[in-house]
Amino acid sequence: MLARQRLSLASSSHLVQHQQLWQLALSGESWARSQLQEDARSEGGLLVTHLGQHWARPAPAFPIEGGRIAIQIVDLGARLNLNSALVQDDVIPRARYQRLLALAQIKPHDPAALSRPLDRLGRPLPLSDISELRQLPEVDRDTLQRLSPLVAAYEQAHINLNTASALVLASIEGIDLPTAQTLAQSRPSKGYPTVAAFLANPMLQGRDITPRGLSVNSRQFRATIDVELHGRRLRLVSDLRVMNAEQVRVQQRTLLPGPSNAHLLTE
Repeated sequence: MLARQRLSLASSSHLVQHQQLWQLALSGESWARSQLQEDARSEGGLLVTHLGQHWARPAPAFPIEGGRIAIQIVDLGARLNLNSALVQDDVIPRARYQRLLALAQIKPHDPAALSRPLDRLGRPLPLSDISELRQLPEVDRDTLQRLSPLVAAYEQAHINLNTASALVLASIEGIDLPTAQTLAQSRPSKGYPTVAAFLANPMLQGRDITPRGLSVNSRQFRATIDVELHGRRLRLVSDLRVMNAEQVRVQQRTLLPGPSNAHLLTE
């Protein structure tokens, strides 16, 4: 009986510690949402989304008793939207995806080959997470990890030219990697105000670039909150959508209590 009591106490203590980590992670998520709200409420809001705004500034780790909270926010619009590559006859985004694979030296594969559930009208549902690519024989865990910083699965959105990496910029037709690297390093401090302003860059003159699927703003962001408390760690990844200046909606949460134990919590 004594052994059972000890086991029960240990289990209760573990549960309490996990709840503490969870509540601290949620407080970090709330802070991330407040940063996005601050930018949304500023003059011009997020009509131009760029790396000089509050959400993009590196946040110092917040010390807490017995640990710390670290928070990072990224613009999902900086990544190629996987759902844009699902339509067979939409050749522009599909070609961009294949160029991105080649640039990243990843084996070619076709997201349109994925088997997807249908909605009530019989239409294929969009992907909600890039892990769904694991259904394809060409995509293993290593491939998915390499794709992770380059692509995302979210509602229809364009590539944000103000935040995209050089590799993503180079996936756009007419832009080679050296040019993309220069473009990424020389963006205006407050971003390009319009797609036309980006395309007017002297480096891009005479190049055949289609503006469709390109943008200078974003509404989709991802906050990664790492909590450490008395030697225990938890990571919360929250996908956030800026609805307006007053509302930032949590669309999805991925809770990672350990490197090999992840499960998805979707709101």
